[in-house]
Amino acid sequence: MAPSIRLGKLFGIEIGFNWSLIFVFALITWTLATGVLPQDVPGLGAMEYWVAAALGAVAFYACLLAHEMAHALVARRSGVKVAGITLWLFGGVSQLEGEPKSAGSEALIAGVGPLTSLAVGAIALGIAAATAAYPLASDVLTWLAFVNAALALFNLVPAFPLDGGRLLSSFFWWRSGSRRRGVHSAVRIGRLFAYLMIAIGALELFTGAVVDGIWIAFVGWFLLSAGSSEDAGSTVKALLSSVPVSAAMTAPVVTVPDWLTVQQFVDSVVPQHSFSTYPVHEPSGKLTGVVRLSELVRVGSDRASKHLIDCARPIAEVPTSRPSENLAAMIERLGAAIDRRVLVFDQEALVGIISPVDVARVLSVRQTIAGAAPSG
Repeated sequence: MAPSIRLGKLFGIEIGFNWSLIFVFALITWTLATGVLPQDVPGLGAMEYWVAAALGAVAFYACLLAHEMAHALVARRSGVKVAGITLWLFGGVSQLEGEPKSAGSEALIAGVGPLTSLAVGAIALGIAAATAAYPLASDVLTWLAFVNAALALFNLVPAFPLDGGRLLSSFFWWRSGSRRRGVHSAVRIGRLFAYLMIAIGALELFTGAVVDGIWIAFVGWFLLSAGSSEDAGSTVKALLSSVPVSAAMTAPVVTVPDWLTVQQFVDSVVPQHSFSTYPVHEPSGKLTGVVRLSELVRVGSDRASKHLIDCARPIAEVPTSRPSENLAAMIERLGAAIDRRVLVFDQEALVGIISPVDVARVLSVRQTIAGAAPSG
């Protein structure tokens, strides 16, 4: 998940948050200021409750960040690159580039998150006891201790993308010797928990607890969807694990001058090729961007006056790769950005381009080969 807002770097790891966290911040602050704090510490002014609640919500985000940072630091120590951390509606996501090298490494990376939450909760509870003379601050800290314990327990539910799902996957990986089989087995068990949550949500809904029922069912649906995505992703990684980018890229690549008008390009270049994406260059030959036919359609009546450079995606925003890079690793590294097309460079020379269609073609071939291979 790409962050909506970037906050900076911590220990060299980029931190950001998704817009959905704004909703969570408002919900936590409102719940604390109007419900939890007035009930636990009555007799104070509304402003005191709201300030303490806002600080509590910020501290909650810091706890989430500690949980994800633990994942990221252990992953990096285990040789897995970390692209960044994104906080969002359901907690946080550590964006790892690549996979753990062993079942033990995956278990360690997954398990350190809940352990960190439990440790943070214990620290918050200790500070709450030490600040008992300040009831409002102590109550916020006690709430943080409870939330961190709940966060640790919830993350131990054996369903993807929660840490419990990854711990279960690492166990089956260790038993079977195959990460793909480990993920598949863990996903099957995770589906049972997801369906159970959906059923509980439906029961709550029909017994009158509408909000709780919808929320529990939604979380169950999310776990069900995430598990299916993890299983599919694991299959794709296994099929493409030995395929280099050079086997999937389209080559050679046709580049065009960026000073051509859109009309000139459509009249003189497009009819000669079957490509949908074209890198553009300045007079010196230096690449300046990429144009796609689907985006040029929106130019409309300005085709005669608009130049390709005016419509191109800047070259700095176009993902790149190299011929020897592992295709599965590239897909994991770029995610949805592959839809913008990927330029493949051999040192400084442009040697190919990759689109989702290219990946689908190679995947189809690998699936056919895997299906035709003898099972025994």
